[in-house]
Amino acid sequence: MTDHATGASDAISVTEQAVFRAAAWRIIPLLVVCYMFSYLDRINLSFARVPMENSLHFSDVTFGLGAGLFFIGYIAFQVPSSLLLARFGVRRTVAAIMIGWSLISFLFTIVGTDWQFCLLRVSLGVAEAGFYPAVLYYLAIWFSRQMIARVTAAFLIAIPASGAIGGPVSVAILAHFDGVLSIPGWKWMFLLEAVPPLLLGLVVWRRLDDGPEDARWLGAAERRIVLARVHAGWGAAGAASAPVGRARPFAALSRPIVRLLILICFCQAVCNYGIVFWIPTFVAQVLAASSATIGLYMIIPFATAMVAMTLNARSSDRHQERRWHMAAPFLIVSVTLVLAFLCQGSGMLALLLLTAALAAALCVTGMIFTIPTLVLGQEVLATGLAWINSLGALGGLVGPYGIGWLRVHTGQPLAGLFLVAFCALVGAIATLCLPRRATDAARVATPA
Repeated sequence: MTDHATGASDAISVTEQAVFRAAAWRIIPLLVVCYMFSYLDRINLSFARVPMENSLHFSDVTFGLGAGLFFIGYIAFQVPSSLLLARFGVRRTVAAIMIGWSLISFLFTIVGTDWQFCLLRVSLGVAEAGFYPAVLYYLAIWFSRQMIARVTAAFLIAIPASGAIGGPVSVAILAHFDGVLSIPGWKWMFLLEAVPPLLLGLVVWRRLDDGPEDARWLGAAERRIVLARVHAGWGAAGAASAPVGRARPFAALSRPIVRLLILICFCQAVCNYGIVFWIPTFVAQVLAASSATIGLYMIIPFATAMVAMTLNARSSDRHQERRWHMAAPFLIVSVTLVLAFLCQGSGMLALLLLTAALAAALCVTGMIFTIPTLVLGQEVLATGLAWINSLGALGGLVGPYGIGWLRVHTGQPLAGLFLVAFCALVGAIATLCLPRRATDAARVATPA
């Protein structure tokens, strides 16, 4: 591939391709499975909403609040988790996080009151806080900037996969385990879905390396290839190659582009979590179907999102363009949600519009964290990712809670779609305010 803007070549040799392909196959499938269960432990609540509300006498407002309170703990512990990452390394940090969130997921089986429910949701957020930024940092030290959109999207396939696979599985557990040993189906769901992260945490401890320098499965020449290509990317960005965590924790937050990315991430989180947490309820509303049928219908939007995320990321890397590959999906979310509200009586048409909205929202999710690796040096990348992800994650509180509040106080089950549509429009405008020169990787020269 040739950089048309600068004339510099960023072609990757056959040998480099083989090394990075081997690294991808070793690293990404494991991280995808880990994040799939992480995300499922966040959103399985959406499938258990009705039986939990009936059993515990919760309202939609309580459910939406509990869903959103996850992000209080998640936000509060993002930056501290990034500092732990610097101290203990990726392998031990990720393994401990996974074991911790698994144990907290077990505790949902003993929830009896709304305050216990809300407290556990906050605790789950604390446990999971460091996982996402740790993985994003890990991918950035393993793969070059020209590959980062595809690699990130490959990892984030875990999000729609957790819905496409976890949705039907969660619904099946709710249906077939309800009453077994006199335990409600929703408690069985939390119990059974907490086991895989515990086991995966042990796998991560044994298998994951802290970085290319520690990868014993790489030969010396292969290790040099990875480090040279990745460090060349940092040099092209004008970044120092200082180790993670050396910068002051607030250094990244002082940068205007980080604050703009926080706004974009906030809008993305409103769209992502607002739709993901409530889409089973929305689909049930427009199709008037049973819970078991809804679980099967959930395959449609999440499977579509998997394809859309992959195609959008490949297109972004092929054209080395980031802004429009985020702004266009934001605009699609805004338009399709308004149309879904207007067409809610049309059944399958409304489902297709909700499917397009979810797929577009997850396309944004797959793209947004490709930007920090282009504009931040390694010395502030970990804390920069943590600030963007943590403060932006406030949208994960606003989205689910705002939708629940609007459902109750307007009497219109789909009124919350307008909140998400408005945030998506703001996100599109903010994305187009990003400097094109800084975000288009093809305009930054990298050595052959």
